[in-house]
Amino acid sequence: MNRTACRSRSAGLGATIGIALLAVACGGQPSTPATTAGPALPTAPMRPLLADLKALAGTLPPPPEAMQRELRDLLDLALQLVEADARTKGRAERSLREHPDAWWVLEPALTHERVEVRRRAAWLCGQSNQTVLQLPLLLCLKYEKDAETLVWIADALQRLGNDHGLGWLDAAIATAATQEQAGGIAVQALQARGVALSEQPTWDELRQALQQAHRRFLATGMPSLPAVAAPDPKALAARFATHLVTTESTLLRPVDDARFVMVRSGKLAVPILIRTLVASEPYLRTMALQVLADLGHAAHDASAAVLPLLGDPLTGSYAVRTLGEIGATTAIPFLRPLLHDRDIELRAAATQALGVLRDEPSREPLRTRLADAGEAMDVRVGAAFGLLCFGEDAAAAAFLSEREQQKDYHEPTLARLRDRLAALRTDKR
Repeated sequence: MNRTACRSRSAGLGATIGIALLAVACGGQPSTPATTAGPALPTAPMRPLLADLKALAGTLPPPPEAMQRELRDLLDLALQLVEADARTKGRAERSLREHPDAWWVLEPALTHERVEVRRRAAWLCGQSNQTVLQLPLLLCLKYEKDAETLVWIADALQRLGNDHGLGWLDAAIATAATQEQAGGIAVQALQARGVALSEQPTWDELRQALQQAHRRFLATGMPSLPAVAAPDPKALAARFATHLVTTESTLLRPVDDARFVMVRSGKLAVPILIRTLVASEPYLRTMALQVLADLGHAAHDASAAVLPLLGDPLTGSYAVRTLGEIGATTAIPFLRPLLHDRDIELRAAATQALGVLRDEPSREPLRTRLADAGEAMDVRVGAAFGLLCFGEDAAAAAFLSEREQQKDYHEPTLARLRDRLAALRTDKR
């Protein structure tokens, strides 16, 4: 597919945030092209948001200087970095767990050069009531190399209400080196959630229970641990804002870090992502749409906020995909006309979204798109995927298999579509 920096539509389905930046550099918001007739889209006035997010990110100040020394001393004792008797260490540990500003020393300790310090820091995070610490813990999952430390991070996450940690415990049970450690933690975690287990559960029983709880979290974005405290809204918003402002840069690593953390935060990230959808900065809108799409049905509450972006020249195709992934069935009347839109990217995105939403009236139009040899390959691949979302379809399956055999289409995209179809089948079960 040919792309230029100044196109009137956004980049393709797999394009990066940098494409949107180039579009702005070419003269700001392009004019909206004519669209296929359909229901009138609601409007959402956009405004600059980057400065507001930067200000919000700055609202997470360090504790007063007098308290900083106290926190460092408590941390040194609790992490056993200084010699002290067991009673003193115990008191320091309890004080740190209960201190409202403990995050200020616990968070940097998670990346300490000594592995034993990182392990104990992760354990302390899990023992604290500071559920906002799940965000830095999530980022540790991406970079931590020590298998035992990863188990303690996963344990801390599940204790703080993020069931993504249960998925990592499941993976740790599958590894001989961490099986016993993860298994003991898993039993306690499942019992705390009211899961009935055998008196002596097998590894398979534990793993199945963990996988079921993890799938539920991915679908709902809500913790399964009873009575877990919600993170402080202001501290949570400040941390998410810190991640979102990284999209201003062209550096890929911090942007990927931001997406990694927010996608694994469940419903916690949805409010600030909804707020970000009205940003006039296209890279902010793009990031918000991508994360919402990755969150799937857990982000269903964002449906009304995403809908106006169908008319956005820069992020319209992202909005189409997002509405499909979050299960926005109310958007179907707005999506159907896009199957006939003159823009290839919108047509391709619509074929996939309507398939994911299993819109029965769209099945035959999808067949027409698939069978049209003159149609763009992106649209035909999307139509094949959309048809397979409904169930078995010989023509669609044969078309995708032919692409894989002939290697005439982007292989990572085909692999992603295969994975998505497998996930949809699991959801139906």
